[in-house]
Amino acid sequence: MSGGVDSSVMAALLHRAGYQVIGISMQLFEKDSAQSSEGKCCTLDDFHDARRVAHQVGFPHYVMDFEAWFRETVIDGFIQGYLDGETPSPCIRCNQHLKFSALMERAESLDAPFVATGHYSTITREAGRWHLRKASDPGKDQSYFLFHHTQATLARTLFPLAHLTKPEVRRLGAELGLHLAEKPESQEICFVTQDRYDAFIEAEGRDPGVGEGDIRHLDGRVLGRHQGYWRHTVGQRRGLGVAFSEPLYVIRTEPATNTVWVGPESGLMARELVARELNWIHAAPAGPLACEARIRSRAPEAEALVIPLPDGRVKVAFAEAQRAIAPGQAVVFYREGEVLGGGWIDG
Repeated sequence: MSGGVDSSVMAALLHRAGYQVIGISMQLFEKDSAQSSEGKCCTLDDFHDARRVAHQVGFPHYVMDFEAWFRETVIDGFIQGYLDGETPSPCIRCNQHLKFSALMERAESLDAPFVATGHYSTITREAGRWHLRKASDPGKDQSYFLFHHTQATLARTLFPLAHLTKPEVRRLGAELGLHLAEKPESQEICFVTQDRYDAFIEAEGRDPGVGEGDIRHLDGRVLGRHQGYWRHTVGQRRGLGVAFSEPLYVIRTEPATNTVWVGPESGLMARELVARELNWIHAAPAGPLACEARIRSRAPEAEALVIPLPDGRVKVAFAEAQRAIAPGQAVVFYREGEVLGGGWIDG
């Protein structure tokens, strides 16, 4: 229970359906920084909201300390991703390593057979197998963030909001008498309290210390200087500090040479990518797989062919060029609304 309306309604619905509910809020970062912060989740105020809901509905609530695990699996990886010239996706890592791994282990210690969350996604069982599908509300679907699931984790997961829209969830919250039915959604990365990831990396003492470097056009010209390649991400347009005759975008960053490469928007278009750390909810494909692929959470799926490579990675070839394929983001594979699996973009 994060303290938001989704997880609160989820818990209340399960309690009303006869489940024995235990509310768990996960303390993920340092207590002295877990203060109220607009747009963030998992703050002390959120925990108070979650506990109030639990008390109101009538089930126990606990705040559990996952700081060390979160630091190791999410925050450190987030920082290293930028230092490696990537654009990390910490919310997926948090789902993978915390909510559906660490939390499931804690659930076992409480003799709880299921972990339920307020995610908008659908789990079904057909022909002896578990399937992960999109939510009924395409505007709220979060299946992209859940491609890491396996048959074992799906068997122990409940998504009670799968067939609801956000307005319906808020209406249910009001009908249930929950005080936070109209609470705003959290949108920002919970642990980046400075609202700028580069300021967070500096505050963590992880500035690589490489200093200024060249901003180069794809044609090789040096157009200006930057204050650190890790302050820039693929597709960025603003904040380059370079005057040019046409709009410029960050095409890629190059940590080895401390270079930020820029060019026209056409330079962001590509028809192929390579992905690592693949997870398949069913069996991995033995050969080329025709499907739809999504390269970031808010991108539409695009027709693609997934080709296994000898080193365990895959090449993804798109029927049409995609904009701003960013290393460090996830690519997720779909077919008719079902998540087949996914991996992390190498380049």
